[in-house]
Amino acid sequence: MQEAPETFFNLADFVPDLRSQFHASSLGRNALLRVAIPIKDPEQNPKPVPALTDRQYISISDGNEFWFWEPDSLRSLFRGNKQPPVLGDYPEAYNDAFIIFDMHVLEIIKFFGDPRDAEMEEIYSTLRRRPDGKSLGIVHDYLWQAAALVLGTRPLSEAEFGAIMSRSERSCRTFQLGPTSRNYAASIRMTLGQLR
Repeated sequence: MQEAPETFFNLADFVPDLRSQFHASSLGRNALLRVAIPIKDPEQNPKPVPALTDRQYISISDGNEFWFWEPDSLRSLFRGNKQPPVLGDYPEAYNDAFIIFDMHVLEIIKFFGDPRDAEMEEIYSTLRRRPDGKSLGIVHDYLWQAAALVLGTRPLSEAEFGAIMSRSERSCRTFQLGPTSRNYAASIRMTLGQLR
């Protein structure tokens, strides 16, 4: 008999304070958790206006339920000291982490349009070099929350997280044709659109 596939989000891998948020819920085998983007007065604003005021207050949803989590910092979520493999042009290691980040970039695109390649490169670079550094704006704060979700649900070391951010940064640089190009977002939309 074939073994059932592992779930994308395994509660045993969650950091304890995030795991405790799910104590009364059963996280289904196919559950796909995402950080919700808080929107200001959605009935009154024809175009979504972000209402993210504190990036450390994270609203997580599976599309049906909501959970709330307040991690201290990204650095507090690093686990172990494992060294990452070299992440080449088509990195297979950490595919799940890349998918989580890409899903959140797709959420940004859906609500606020395509961010510039240079903006995304700067955000990934900042998350790599100064994980808990000063906010660069709503997109950075939202991806900080996505990073917290990745680190809170997967046992990753600081070196592994740095490698993931470095590879994402390099992708933005590869797609960048000029200061206003938005090719990275277009590639995410095309790739994840094919997975739906």
